[in-house]
Amino acid sequence: MKLPLAILFFSTASLLAAESGEALVDRLIRSPGEFDQMCDAPPPLDPKVPLPIYKLVADRDMHLSAANIAELRKHRDEVVPVLKKRLAAFDFTKPPKAVSKKQKFKEETVEVSGINPRQLSGLLYEMVLNLDVVDVLPDLLRIEEQLRSLLEKADESRKVAVPAVDLDGFVNLPEDEKVLSKRDKAMTHGRVVQRELLSMMLQLLRSQKYPPLLESEFEKKYAAAIKARAQEEDLKDIKTPADAKAKQEEYLEFDPVYGVPLSYMREYPTVAFSGDVRNQIRGFAETFTKTVPKEQWKLSWVK
Repeated sequence: MKLPLAILFFSTASLLAAESGEALVDRLIRSPGEFDQMCDAPPPLDPKVPLPIYKLVADRDMHLSAANIAELRKHRDEVVPVLKKRLAAFDFTKPPKAVSKKQKFKEETVEVSGINPRQLSGLLYEMVLNLDVVDVLPDLLRIEEQLRSLLEKADESRKVAVPAVDLDGFVNLPEDEKVLSKRDKAMTHGRVVQRELLSMMLQLLRSQKYPPLLESEFEKKYAAAIKARAQEEDLKDIKTPADAKAKQEEYLEFDPVYGVPLSYMREYPTVAFSGDVRNQIRGFAETFTKTVPKEQWKLSWVK
């Protein structure tokens, strides 16, 4: 018996629309869509690894395209549980197996990233940040503490193995008289990942305009830097998105707190890492999760 054409069309459309949150996350990490090649190598990284304020430490050249970010936001309700589940399951003592690093690019797009969707990566972080997934703050706190403990034990005794991290980004380590041993390089990569987990906490809390953070020294230092940058020759006449468009600078973003245009900074604001800095960041995240009810969480892209 032949089915009516309308039923066949409905069934086919339902199958095409049935991509799960798991499948969507996997697909967009494997094929994120945007390739932004670094023109200049970043300056050598201090092996103590300072903390960039509201920015990741490692440079990445693969990013989610605007269209893919829009798709993720459209399916936020399906994607958020997936991101939380993956971070909740992450364990530095049992990291996910690496996949082939084979990558495929076409002009300025990424067709194959070579990144395991289960590993910690810049693309996973971009999903969390672009969807304002503050739900994962407890998970970031847990895995950051696990990594800190493992690094501390490895630092205290060379008989203890360095925790395995798969850093998907690029950092420029010293290559002169301060050449690092293989073990020291691995420790530095571990510190990079730890700092990035802390940076993720800061970025998520800033997206919520969390008052204690906005009153902190982190914020004051960052505000001074972006306001000074906005007064430089290429930005000083741009006050609004309309000004940016008139100067054919539509790509410029504007800071959500101060409204100033944002652009590349030769010296991005950082703070020296210390136990006090770490404790302050973790304190912000812990207090937020305990005191700010879910119904007050914000989606920064929704006006």
